[in-house]
Amino acid sequence: MISIPGTRGGWFAGACWAGVVLVTTIAGLPVAREATGSAPRSHSILVSAGKYEFDPPVIRVRRGDILKLRFAAVDVVHGFFLEGYDLDVTIPPLSRQVTVRRGGSTEVVAEVVLIADRAGKFRYRCSKTCGAMHPFMVGELVVGPNRLFAGAAAAAVGLLFGGGVWVLIAARGRAS
Repeated sequence: MISIPGTRGGWFAGACWAGVVLVTTIAGLPVAREATGSAPRSHSILVSAGKYEFDPPVIRVRRGDILKLRFAAVDVVHGFFLEGYDLDVTIPPLSRQVTVRRGGSTEVVAEVVLIADRAGKFRYRCSKTCGAMHPFMVGELVVGPNRLFAGAAAAAVGLLFGGGVWVLIAARGRAS
């Protein structure tokens, strides 16, 4: 059993410290393992447009992730303009092919590949007038920060702080 010499109830303080180290280590291991291999994840998403709404209405990814977007319009021609990424997609009804305008070039593709390289919230909206409720046809791309490194760093700082406290208590116990 771990005990801190020269302290009253040394076995209890040692047991508490061992518990803190164990919990911090167990909690930090998965985070540290993912942080060292934090390769971007790939998301294949079907964006369905129809009756003045997008499905899914919100897309959540981490910064650096790769989005492979496929589109389907279920009623009339719709658009998909993603603010902040200069991406404008025309989605014809009942077609797997879409027309993509990005940075001055136009191409017809079945899938749009996009790297979520900036953290934040980006609105997407229908860019083709599709009816009376067209202005309300919006969705949101939420790109969260990649917190894996921050979690691993916090676990390391916690262990370092705990070790420093242990050394101070042990040194004070030897001095008395």
